[in-house]
Amino acid sequence: MTNKELLEYIENKKIKNILVIQTAFIGDVVLTTPMLKTLKQYFPDSHISVLVKPEAKQILEPLSFVDEVLIIDKSGKHKFLGMFQIIQQIRKKKFDIILSPHQSFRTGLIVFFSGVPIRIGYESSSLPIAYNIKLKRSSKHEIHRLLDFLKDSICPDLKNYTNAPILEETEESKNKARTLIQELSTNPIAFACSSIWPTKRWTPWGFAELAGKVIELYQAPVILIGSKSDFELSEYIRNYAKHILPDHIYNKIYNFCGRTDLITLYSLLKRCKFLVSNDSAPVHFGCAAKIPVIAIFGPTTKDLGYAPICKNSRVVEIEGLYCRPCGTHGGKKCPEKHFRCMKEITPNMVLEKIKEVYPIKN
Repeated sequence: MTNKELLEYIENKKIKNILVIQTAFIGDVVLTTPMLKTLKQYFPDSHISVLVKPEAKQILEPLSFVDEVLIIDKSGKHKFLGMFQIIQQIRKKKFDIILSPHQSFRTGLIVFFSGVPIRIGYESSSLPIAYNIKLKRSSKHEIHRLLDFLKDSICPDLKNYTNAPILEETEESKNKARTLIQELSTNPIAFACSSIWPTKRWTPWGFAELAGKVIELYQAPVILIGSKSDFELSEYIRNYAKHILPDHIYNKIYNFCGRTDLITLYSLLKRCKFLVSNDSAPVHFGCAAKIPVIAIFGPTTKDLGYAPICKNSRVVEIEGLYCRPCGTHGGKKCPEKHFRCMKEITPNMVLEKIKEVYPIKN
C-alpha cells in the first residue's frame, strides 16, 4: 500500500479504532505521550488503545487522550505461546489501524497476525514484512521522531502538536506526594541514581559528594528516588556520604526508593526544586513535571534521541571520548574496561550545570 492509497483509505472510511503499540521501557512510553495526544487531536472521534507492559498502565490510564490501555506481560502469561492470547484479543477488537514505533520481532509477530488492514511501522523493524506501510526512522529526538511517524503516515498536514512529555496526576498521587514531602523541611532536590543498565549509572561517590554540595548551597534536602530494586544502591550512596559529610548534611539525604509508584513519582517530582538523573526514565518524568533536569550521560549520547527535551535542562557528559556511544542502551560492563565516560564526570561538572538552570539566590 502506498501513502496515497493510505490517505484515500482514511478519507473513504472513517477511522474509529486505532491501536498504538509501545512495549519498550517506561521512558519510551512517556516519550510516546505527545504522539498519542496529537493523534487524538487529529482523530477526535476515534477510540485510541495503547498496548504496553504492565508497569506502564498506571501512567497512561489518567491521560484524557488515551481511551484504553491493553497489557502484554512479556515475562509472564504472554511469554512464548501466550503471545497468541494478545493476538486473539487484538483480532476481536477489529482495529482499523495499528501504529507501531516499537521495532522488536515479537511486536512484528503480533502485528503480522493481528488481522488489522492498515499496519504502520518502521522499515528498520526486525520483522518488516508485518507492515504494509513502512516508514524511515529519523535521527531526531524521540518525541519529534514519533511526531514524524504520524506526519509521514496518517497526519500529513500535522502542524499543532506538543513536543514535551505529558503526564497527569491523580488525587491519590497528589496526596501520597504531599505526605512524603511533609517529612521534609522544604521542597527537596531529587537524585535518580540508578538505571536498568549498570554502565548508565554515574559513580556512587559522585552522587554522594554532589549531595553534600547541593544541600549546603540550596539549603534543601536531597531525596534518592527509584524503585524497590534501587534501594540497596541508594543506601550504598548514603553510606558513602556518611563517611565524607558532616552529620548535619548527611542527615538531609533520604532514601525514597520503593516508596512511590510511577504516577506518585511524577507528583513527587512536581514538588521538587530540580532533578539530577542518569540517562533513564526519571529524566522524562522530570521534563513532564516541568522542573529543571540535569541528565548525566555516559555510554549513550544526546544524538540517540533520548536527552531531556524540556527547556530548562542540561546534559553532563565527557565530550569527544572516542568510545561513545558504545551502544543504544548502555550495557552491563564497559567494553573498553576503563569506564571513563562516567568516572571522569566530577561533582563540580554537574554542579556547574545545576547552577545554570537553578541559580543560587543571594
